[in-house]
Amino acid sequence: MNIAFVIIDVQKAFVGHLKSEKIYEDTLAFINATSAQFRKANQPVIIVRDIEEGDDETFQNVDELMVDTKDIELTKTFNNSFWKTDLEKILKDKHIDFLVIAGNAAEHCITATFFGARERGFKVAMLQHGIFADREESLISIYYDRPLISYTVIQALLNK
Repeated sequence: MNIAFVIIDVQKAFVGHLKSEKIYEDTLAFINATSAQFRKANQPVIIVRDIEEGDDETFQNVDELMVDTKDIELTKTFNNSFWKTDLEKILKDKHIDFLVIAGNAAEHCITATFFGARERGFKVAMLQHGIFADREESLISIYYDRPLISYTVIQALLNK
């Protein structure tokens, strides 16, 4: 199994307002720890930014998101990170068949990208504790209705 980590829309415009909340710190801690695992295992980390509403400083990644020069950065203008982007080609060129997705937001881009991945034949799971949501009930719904993968399981997969 070849695995990649896709981090979606962790941008100032979308999650910056949560900075003073515990959910912000906790979610970013899981995303950053997971991306560090992927980098250590030389597996792709893909950072996706939504630029539909702009590409100025407001739409840059939050400062707390750890980004490495080896990460693949991609921009999109639709909810689904696959739609009218090079994401599918990038993954296929790297022979990736399993994705772990994290970021923002459960109601929009996370779910759209999840289904986009499945429609293209990828296995996909969402990072447990690595998803932001506009509404808490949406996050709970994701946890009940979608496949999740924990930091610990990812660690075991990457160290195999």
